[in-house]
Amino acid sequence: MKLTRAKLVETLRVLNDGESKYQARKIGGITKQRVYQVWNIYNQTGEIPAIGKDVGRPSKPVEDWEVSLVRVAWVKYGVSADTLERFIERDYGKRIGHNWIHKIMLTLGFAKRKAKKDVRKKAWVRYERRHSLTAVHIDWHYDGKTYVFAVIDDASRKILALLECGSATTDASIQGMEEALKHGSIKQCISDHSAQFVANITDGNSRFKAFLESRGIRQILCRIKHPQGNGKVER
Repeated sequence: MKLTRAKLVETLRVLNDGESKYQARKIGGITKQRVYQVWNIYNQTGEIPAIGKDVGRPSKPVEDWEVSLVRVAWVKYGVSADTLERFIERDYGKRIGHNWIHKIMLTLGFAKRKAKKDVRKKAWVRYERRHSLTAVHIDWHYDGKTYVFAVIDDASRKILALLECGSATTDASIQGMEEALKHGSIKQCISDHSAQFVANITDGNSRFKAFLESRGIRQILCRIKHPQGNGKVER
């Protein structure tokens, strides 16, 4: 959905009235990140941000030497812009981006515009909980010297607990969760199948799982060999 000026004004109005960013995003059909962006610009300048075409910095003009270089290289190799970028850098020591090369090739008639733009088949979805402490991500990291345990809130990305230890243990994992619980009650805990979080037995019960259950926290295990399931803390 396109953000129009009228929807932008209404979005800023409801934010001024104290509504949440989540409620405000529904008006223009935009993401919370875009709401934060326009709200920050409005607070800094006191003016409604400009949207639509003809905004931002002016485009850089194509220089004559770039046109000449692309013409010579294309006549010699006759390849796509992406491949031509590497040949130009190798042969002439000049760095020209492939998108810029493609733009020049269009003006020279060495390339054709697509009738339709490439469309992402599946819409990108930002997977996150709406409210803080609904779910947390946990994981261990080893930098070669120290083991680090982190607990990160799914909604806000806030680090709720961070421990440095000599070894990755279940006790340290429980200690980290205890620290995270000082921020409030947690409903779900997302982790991988590390030995600190699950037991290597048939039923999968462990002291860590028992601890979570005693605190009313549901343990969610990521799919095996699927690290993006716990991507927030992996990063």
